[in-house]
Amino acid sequence: MLGTVIALPGTAFVIVMYMSLVETILRGSKVAAGVLAVQSLAATVTVSLIVWLRYRRDRQIGLLITLVAAAAIWLWGQHLWEAISSTVLPHYEGLKPAERAQAVGQYRLAVVQACAAAGGVIALLYTARNYRLIRRGQVTDRLSKALERLESREEFVRLGGVIALQQIIHDAPAQAEHVTHIVRTFIRRQAPKSAQSTPLGVQAAPSGLLLPQGCPAPGPEKPAADVQAALTALNTRHAKLHSSRIDLSGYHLAGAHMLRQDLARAQLSGAVLTDAVLTRAALGRAGLEECDLRRVWATKSRCNKAQMAGADLREALFIKADLVACDLTGADLRHAVLSQSDLQQATLRGAKLSGAYLVSTDLSHADLTGVTTEEEPVHLDESYLEQARLNNAVLRNASLIGAKLRHADLTDADLTGADLTGADLRRARGLTVDQLLAAGSIEKARLDPTLHAACRRNAPETEPAAGGPVGQELQP
Repeated sequence: MLGTVIALPGTAFVIVMYMSLVETILRGSKVAAGVLAVQSLAATVTVSLIVWLRYRRDRQIGLLITLVAAAAIWLWGQHLWEAISSTVLPHYEGLKPAERAQAVGQYRLAVVQACAAAGGVIALLYTARNYRLIRRGQVTDRLSKALERLESREEFVRLGGVIALQQIIHDAPAQAEHVTHIVRTFIRRQAPKSAQSTPLGVQAAPSGLLLPQGCPAPGPEKPAADVQAALTALNTRHAKLHSSRIDLSGYHLAGAHMLRQDLARAQLSGAVLTDAVLTRAALGRAGLEECDLRRVWATKSRCNKAQMAGADLREALFIKADLVACDLTGADLRHAVLSQSDLQQATLRGAKLSGAYLVSTDLSHADLTGVTTEEEPVHLDESYLEQARLNNAVLRNASLIGAKLRHADLTDADLTGADLTGADLRRARGLTVDQLLAAGSIEKARLDPTLHAACRRNAPETEPAAGGPVGQELQP
């Protein structure tokens, strides 16, 4: 209140002082004009700071400091002006009357133009401030109406509210952080919680059918339109700038379309994302433990260092995906397609790989201890398994044609019936003759000289059964 009381008459006082300054300059009084100019400047600074401090804390202390500084300028302003007057006002000594009149006219014109320019700048600043205030009010009004729509029971009304929020994110980047928080809260409120997922191949109960007691009702095959629109709104450019660690753990988002979605560091543990589209999505360091990712489409997705322990990835499509250092401990990868993906340093301890397709996949330095492929063979043709840990892995009937297994740890690995045609097994650790003789085919496999000679010595003299390793061409 004090600031407002002082600022209003102070502004009028400053205007009067500047008018007096212009009049004094036009009269040609240099000293008086200088003193008045300094005093006008001091008054301007004083009023400006008062207005600024009107909206700041401790404005009484700030006001006191401002008044002291203005008083100092007011008292000693004349000495300051005398020091700089030679560069402020023109000198008319030695000029003829006509030249003097012309100089005075030009000087007066310059003063008028400067005052007009200053007034224009002030008016422009004032207009810009009013525009910002009006625009802020419009955004607030739009936000209020959008929030009212989100409370509706009608899905299409909520959809309109989400679209309005998305438009606000685009039109008002300054409000993007608050709006994205609202959108995330809306998703958590509207998306259903996940129940126990139905087994692969089991159809969900049709609508209206009574389920046995204790059996969870299957979730929807795809998210509602308003939830899908909210997920899309979080993927806009301004929303990404303010995206934080979203938590959707335990929610049912089956069939969600999240193309290029930024889910880095997101928490999705226990969520249901079956049949979701995650093409080129960013899932780096995301928490996907026990997540249902069956039949998910994640081509060229970036899942480096994602936590997928115990996740269900049956029939998932991860072609050319970045899965470097990903934790897939105990994950179910049966019939999953991970061709040409990067799984360097990934952890697949105890993972199920029956029927998985990992052709040309880079598994260098990966940990595949205890993986199982007992039901159906895994396809690891042309895959990179250099220095991979495959100890105790069950790779029965696995297809390892042309696989790179140099320096891999194959201690106690079950290679019964595995196709090692053209595989590079040089310097593989823990590899024994018995493992090679139990393999389905080692034709043109590249072995260390000692293993090559041992396989020749231990080969039976009788003609081997079809598909057996004996008598096949080996490369040392």
